[in-house]
Amino acid sequence: MKAIILAAGKGTRLACEAAELPKALRLLDGKPLIRYVLENLDFLAPEDITIVVGFLKEKVMETLGGGYHYVEQGELNGTARATLCAETILGNFLGPIIVCYCDMPFLSRETYREMFARHIATGAGNTLLAGRVHPIPPYGRFIRDEAGRLYDVIEESACTEAQRRIDEVNVGLQVVSSPQIWGWLRKVDNLNPKCEYYLTGLVRVLAAEGARQEVVTLSNLDEMLGVNTMDDLRAAEALLRGSRG
Repeated sequence: MKAIILAAGKGTRLACEAAELPKALRLLDGKPLIRYVLENLDFLAPEDITIVVGFLKEKVMETLGGGYHYVEQGELNGTARATLCAETILGNFLGPIIVCYCDMPFLSRETYREMFARHIATGAGNTLLAGRVHPIPPYGRFIRDEAGRLYDVIEESACTEAQRRIDEVNVGLQVVSSPQIWGWLRKVDNLNPKCEYYLTGLVRVLAAEGARQEVVTLSNLDEMLGVNTMDDLRAAEALLRGSRG
């Protein structure tokens, strides 16, 4: 098992640029966001983790130190292209790869393990993490066909009124099969308002090829919290305080 952590972002909405910090190193309760992710991936050896860096990459590498693999995303043009950067390290690996985000500090060790377990047990090509929560947050919606098979993930901004009522939302964690992933990633398009290559575009690619896709549904919805804005950061700090009693 291997992991890719996407950590190339600037964290504009977190005012990271003004602080001359990449998003991965924004502090949550005195600890960089990416440290929470690495701690919950501690069932993997450091050499099994590839970190995709970009903005202020030297600071990330200096803070985290050796042991991990690092690759650079030169152009910040989407999460699918960011993941593809790891091919130089993992291109010959035969097995499951979990793709994580540096700004999701509450995803637990148990959730990461469950994602791997479901993926391996079912022989899926792609396994995604979902949440069901009300009121429905502004996350991408899972779109299924009449047989219940997943065939697309649509961002809320592009949803129809009917699709906005779907409560199965994308949390942002995927396990994919290697080496097939690299060819699949190259087929992801950027036909969206931001013209970015989204990792969730893999869902359409695999659906078109008839590949199996699985979904794991979170039981602890606190794990869904990603830190993208100052409001998110405050919510994360409050959640940490609450967990300590």
